Amino acid sequence: MDKNTEYGRIYSEITKGFSSEKINGETIYFKHPTIAEHFSNYSNYEGLINEGRRRGLFSEEEKVQDAIDGGWWTKEKESQIIFLQNAIKNLIKTKEKLLYKSQKTQIEKQIKRNESLLITYTRERREIVGYTVEDFVNGRITEQLLIFFAYKDTKFKEKLFNTADEYYNSQEYFLEKLKNVFMNYSDIFKDHNIKRVAASGFFQNLVYLNEDAYSFWGIPTAYCSKYQIDVLLYGKMYKRIIKNYSENGKDIPENVLYSPDNFVEWTENRSNDNAILQNRTERKSGSNVVSSYVGATAEDLKDMGVTVEKIKGKSLLELAAENGGILEKSDYFNARKNM
Repeated sequence: MDKNTEYGRIYSEITKGFSSEKINGETIYFKHPTIAEHFSNYSNYEGLINEGRRRGLFSEEEKVQDAIDGGWWTKEKESQIIFLQNAIKNLIKTKEKLLYKSQKTQIEKQIKRNESLLITYTRERREIVGYTVEDFVNGRITEQLLIFFAYKDTKFKEKLFNTADEYYNSQEYFLEKLKNVFMNYSDIFKDHNIKRVAASGFFQNLVYLNEDAYSFWGIPTAYCSKYQIDVLLYGKMYKRIIKNYSENGKDIPENVLYSPDNFVEWTENRSNDNAILQNRTERKSGSNVVSSYVGATAEDLKDMGVTVEKIKGKSLLELAAENGGILEKSDYFNARKNM
């Protein structure tokens, strides 16, 4: 299935307000939560922590310290995990602030390398530490979501589990299948995909017709699912970006405008447009533009629609390289005089 078809399928499920899957020949319907339901299901986190404590469970931090004291784990390995976690967070923040695609690509490579190392360390620690109170809480939240949002019909009249006891008395293999299906369905509606549905051409056409939540979905905002609210908000944001560019006489490259993946990446690259404008100095010569884009590659400049002036067949970057990486204003004017 190509990506555009996949985004269309996700939109279809968001519109219906539920997802479905067959388990052992029976179709199960998962109702998409409203904003209120979403927060309600996570509101008892502290209560679940206390329940886990009463069951004699320890936190991950406590079990890690116990493993270090017992010699099964080391402070050095734990420090490495903390270092990698912080490094990944900082790299993600750095990536969000960068201006150019080439820079973002390099940062992304570093993030993936660190994530790979982190997985190796956390997997080893997981085997040593075992079951924690956090695992208990996350498991209970998933169980609550299944009890509240799993139905036997599309009108949400008949729940799959009428009581919590009915859930816990179900066969273990069925519950495991149900949890796996639910987790896979939940992954589909993460922000990454929601943004791309919102950037898709078919959705942008719908937003141009109507962007009022009630008219768009046909139900009051309070009853809209979280995914319906999120995709409409992103859709309206992307619509404004396209409109602003059009009104200012700017062209969005076709390979960006007609590709949801490229468009989302493009808008995130453009998040620091004002910084770009403030940090560059322009000098126009006919249709050419002389600008300072520190750290930008030729591909970055092409993506930004910047025309690179050629002097004797050489770009300013090439001239700068010949001068030890520095091109003074006087060097530039001298080069132009000798053209």
